[in-house]
Amino acid sequence: MFKENCSYISAVLVLTCVLGVPAAEAQGTGCYTLESLQGSFGIIGTYGSNIAVALGTRTNDAAGNLTGTFVLNSPTVGSATGARTVASGTNKGTFTVNCDGTGVVTRIATLADGTTAPAFDDFVITGAVVQNGKLIATTIEDAQRVPSTLIPGGLFLTRKYTRRPNSQTAGCYTLESLQGSYGVVVNYDSNLAMGLQPEYLDGLGNLRRTGINNQPLTGSTTGERTIGNVTSAGTYVVNCNGSGTITRVVTRADGSKATTADDFLILEGVEQDGKIIATTIFDAQQGPAVVGAGTAFVTRIHTLHPNHSAALEAQLQLSVCGTAAPTPSCTTSVSVWNYYLVNQIDPKAPAFYLGNGTQSMGVQQYLLARAAAGL
Repeated sequence: MFKENCSYISAVLVLTCVLGVPAAEAQGTGCYTLESLQGSFGIIGTYGSNIAVALGTRTNDAAGNLTGTFVLNSPTVGSATGARTVASGTNKGTFTVNCDGTGVVTRIATLADGTTAPAFDDFVITGAVVQNGKLIATTIEDAQRVPSTLIPGGLFLTRKYTRRPNSQTAGCYTLESLQGSYGVVVNYDSNLAMGLQPEYLDGLGNLRRTGINNQPLTGSTTGERTIGNVTSAGTYVVNCNGSGTITRVVTRADGSKATTADDFLILEGVEQDGKIIATTIFDAQQGPAVVGAGTAFVTRIHTLHPNHSAALEAQLQLSVCGTAAPTPSCTTSVSVWNYYLVNQIDPKAPAFYLGNGTQSMGVQQYLLARAAAGL
C-alpha cells in the first residue's frame, strides 16, 4: 500500500508507515539536517490557555530560510461581549537544526498594519519519515522564548507544525480540495463545551453540518449540562495556500438563527487525481460563540472520513464518462447525473434538484451535493 517514499499523508498514517520513525528513534538513521525541514507546513499557534490562536503557513528551504503568512485571532481589548479581532501578517527568518532534531527559529513577525515583533523559538521534531535515505520531518512543536508582543497580557506562545503536500509539485488548494464527509469537533474556550458534528463539503464551496452541542446548563451550581441539536449551512472560499473563510448560518435548538464566519487552514492533505484533498482542517470563529457558552472562543478540527460512496462513484463515472478512477471524472449537468443514476443504476433513488439542473459538476461533487441535501 505504501511506496518506499511514503507520501505525505495524515501524520498518524505517516508515523505508522514502515519507514516512519519518531524523532526519538531517529539516531539509528543518521542526523537531521536543514533539508529535513524543507517544504510546506501548516501551523497552529496557541496563546496561553487557548485565549488566542494563529493559523499559519510556513515554507522552509534547504538553506535554512523561512517565509510564512498567518491569521491571528485574539480577544478585542476592552470588550465585555467576547468580541474578537482578526489580523493578518507574515513571518520571515532563518532556522538551524541539530542532529537530534532540536533547533532554533529566528524570525520577524510583521502585521498588516506594520507592527513588527522579533522572536526566537526553540523546536523539536516530533515525527519523521525516511525518504531517499534522509530524515524528513512531518510534525514539529515549538515554544517562543519570550511572551507574545502581538497580543497584550504576556501570553506564552506554542506551535504545532504539520507537513503538507509540496506546493511546487501539487499546485494550489482549490474549492475541490474541500470535498467529502468530515467529522467536526468543536471546542469552546479551554474545554468549556464541545460540539460533535458530521459535515459535508461539496467541492463547489457549499457546506452543511448537523450535530449536537454539549454545554453547561445556565445557572446550574452542580455542573449540570444540556445537549442540543445545531445545524450550520453556508459557503466557503479557499486560497492557493490552503487558508480560507467559511460563512454560515447557524440554526440553534430553539429554531433561532445567527450568522457567523470562521477562518480556516488546511493542515494535512493528500494528492488525489491531480488535486490536493484536505484531510485535516482547523478553523477559528471570527466572533464569540453564537450557541450557548456565553462569550466563549470557538475553534474546530475537521477530519475527513473514508469515502463510502466509492462503488457508486465508479458506476456513475463509467456510465456517464466511460472512464474509471484514477482517471478524473468528466463534468456534466446535474440533470444528466440524475438521469443515469435513476434510470441505469437505482430506480428508487430520488432526483437531486439544484437550480434549473444545468449546473456542471463531476461525479464526486454530484454525490456530495446529494448527501449535503440529505439524499
